[in-house]
Amino acid sequence: MAMKHIAVVGAGMGGLAFAAAMRNRDVEVTVYEQAPEIMELGAGISLFANGTRLFEELGIARSMADLSSEPHEFVFRNEDGDVAAAQPLGRNNWYRNEYGAPYYGALRRDLQSCLLRTVGRTKIHLGKQLVRFDDSGEQARLYWADGKVDTADLVVGADGIKSVVRRGVSESAGVRFTGNSAFRGLARTSELTLLPEPTSITDWMGDGKHILNFPVGKDHGYMTIVVFFDGPDAWTHNEWRVPANPSDSLAAFEGWHPATAQLLEHVNFAERWGMFEVNPLPTWHRGRAVLLGDAAHGMMPHHGQGANSTFEDAVALAKALGDESLPTLTEKLSSYEGERKARAERIQRASRALNECLHRPPGPGRDRRRQVLQSLPKEFSWIHSHGQSVDAGTL
Repeated sequence: MAMKHIAVVGAGMGGLAFAAAMRNRDVEVTVYEQAPEIMELGAGISLFANGTRLFEELGIARSMADLSSEPHEFVFRNEDGDVAAAQPLGRNNWYRNEYGAPYYGALRRDLQSCLLRTVGRTKIHLGKQLVRFDDSGEQARLYWADGKVDTADLVVGADGIKSVVRRGVSESAGVRFTGNSAFRGLARTSELTLLPEPTSITDWMGDGKHILNFPVGKDHGYMTIVVFFDGPDAWTHNEWRVPANPSDSLAAFEGWHPATAQLLEHVNFAERWGMFEVNPLPTWHRGRAVLLGDAAHGMMPHHGQGANSTFEDAVALAKALGDESLPTLTEKLSSYEGERKARAERIQRASRALNECLHRPPGPGRDRRRQVLQSLPKEFSWIHSHGQSVDAGTL
């Protein structure tokens, strides 16, 4: 039976990217989003070559080039400002030349707007909270909290780390609190007068914590700031964003480089974000349902690969569904999983390991950290050099 309708659950980056990748196919794609309006949490986003090389395929290459900036370097500093390592990015076009596509620092709202224009808002149905889906008939049936029911030939679970679709795909699916949390902020770059490299990415590393700042938007106009902490030991809240006491967090940065104090003035320490990851799943698909993005492999953000690996998923799934050499849906979904699952889980492990590296206390361990950070371009080129069969020459 020919596939006529695909239901995408979730209008985040993954759901929109998949719909964009499918925009020229002879199949109806409907995106269902539980929120009453599309809102993007977080301020900035890091877009590495393994993601940006797919932007032509997603129909957003030219618009994102106009809206983004290319930082000069990625610098790792200890809390006193001492440089532990640095690698070029935009400087002398090193990153583009090395990986065949650019690194972009972008505002999330700009990326989302570009994807929305490509997909078209008429394809998105808001206020649709999935309760469950039933795959026992000739089509999958999606049951919504508003009492309505829709049918589809394929259900794509792009509904994030709290995925409802995932529960129907794998009974053993689980989410793990990583033992880490974060605080976020956004500033105009022009206001951060003490930064040594205002057009570069900087990780300020300390014992059990670090501050990340990276420029985003056209002409490096804004600076995204994220403060990461080890702890709490357990997450006892139902919500994943909870109130916090700002004074407790600010006290942890006494004696740090003066530029960090200026950064921290723009961070919302009244709201703590818990950091979670999805435990590796036995499979990403079952029957007429398949997962992508955070629903399949939610990870820690320390390689900046949450969105980028999701774009890889979206394009790979669209490619597998259009592969006429694979006659059945099961074969198509198995091909997609075979291409994506092991790589995504490897990135997930690497992101978790980098957290420990960035948070080492003073002592001999930092000498080893310096060596690790100086070798990052070589050790993790497998992340950035990966690409689908998409011509990146126009980026």
